[in-house]
Parts: sequence; C-alpha cells; structure tokens
Amino acid sequence: MLVVVASVSGAPGASTAALGIAALWPDRPALLVEADPGGGVVAARFGLAQEPGLASLAAAARHGGHTGGAAPYVQQVPLGLHVLVGPGAAETAAGAVSVLAGQAEAVARLAPVVVADAGRLYANSPAWGLLRSADAVVLVTSGSTEYLDHLDTRLPALRAAARPGGVGMAVCGRSAYTPAEISGRLGVPVWAQLPADRWGAGVLAGRITGRAWTRTRLAQALRALAVSVAAGGQPVGAVLEVVR
Repeated sequence: MLVVVASVSGAPGASTAALGIAALWPDRPALLVEADPGGGVVAARFGLAQEPGLASLAAAARHGGHTGGAAPYVQQVPLGLHVLVGPGAAETAAGAVSVLAGQAEAVARLAPVVVADAGRLYANSPAWGLLRSADAVVLVTSGSTEYLDHLDTRLPALRAAARPGGVGMAVCGRSAYTPAEISGRLGVPVWAQLPADRWGAGVLAGRITGRAWTRTRLAQALRALAVSVAAGGQPVGAVLEVVR
C-alpha cells in the first residue's frame, strides 16, 4: 500500500503528519519515504546522516542497479520507524524524487506499507507522479479560510491525478468550520482533525523524547487517521471528532 501525504500551500505540518501516520500504522510501523522535492527534514530532526537514503536509492534505480527492497537504504529514528531519508538540498532532492516518481509502482513495493511525504504539491512538482500509484492521498491543511480556499483551487488537478475516492483531508488546529462543512464545500472527506499539541509535535520534530508520546492528543489523532486510511478512508472511531 502506498500512502502519499502532502500539502498545497504553506507549512501546515505534512512532514509531521507523515511521520506520525507511518509510526502509528496499525499492527506495525510503515516505511516512511521522504519524497519532498524541497528537501528532507528527518535527518536534521533526528541527527541522522543523509546517506544512505533517497538519493542513493534513486542513483541505483537510475542506473538499473536497484532490484531488491529498501533495506540497504533505510535508517531508523527513535520512534521505532524505518525511514528513507531525503537529502536536505532541494536540487538533489528534486532530482531523486523525479527518478523515483517515474517508478512509483516500484516505490509502493519497497515495503508492505509505504508512507511518502511529498511536501508541498506545487504545479509541476516532481512528486506528482506518485499520486497515480497511491492508494490514498492525505492532504494536510490548516482549517483557516485562506488555506481552504487555496486547497479548493487545486483539488480538481489532485483528484484527476489520484485514484477515484482516494483523496482525503487532515485539518490541523482549530477551524471556524466543522468537518462536515469543510467536506461539503470542497467535495473531499475530512479523514481527521489534528489538534495543536506541543508535546506530540515536539516528539515528531525530534525536540522531545519519551515513550509516553503515543498517549498525546496528536498521537491519538494520527493513530485514528492511520486506521482510517488503512480501512480505505472510512471514518473510524473518533477520527472526525478529535479533542479540539
């Protein structure tokens, strides 16, 4: 299964959401692939080297040398999660993402479940190629009118690129609108509301450590979102009514 997590404007927390979804995937963590053409953040957040990672996998794929799984290219973060880290330099990252997005089905086969952080899906982003093979696309957005208006203008292209019924939203923070209102206006389901949670976000940003992070409000919301996506985007439990 390939799950693409992305935003369309600003920095509403797509990378944090992707990390949480992968770490809290049902039964066992998913493989996180940093497929952000703007550059990866996981290496910097958790003090990892930038290699092995996305660039070395792309180089092997470019020269026909990659025939196995992800094992030679992954690293592990303290969350118990295996990550294919993206290079910090945008030029290098964009080139690597372009190569791998052209082989999106192979990316989906890197692990039983792959969560790809595609960053901001701007026009002509190299990551667009991943959408065609994605089982689900999670669009992370703020609940403010500004962000929702921007998302509204981009949704036709996103729906055209993704599989039918495979696009949903994760709304971050407080909003003047209910999930039903947002979904009714944009024509895309709200799969989760992600609360502002300093502790939970701090762990996913590498600033705080502690096993109890899975009990934070953000972790609970991300776990429910992961369950929902795994179930084909069907609302599960408190996905639509997370503590505000």
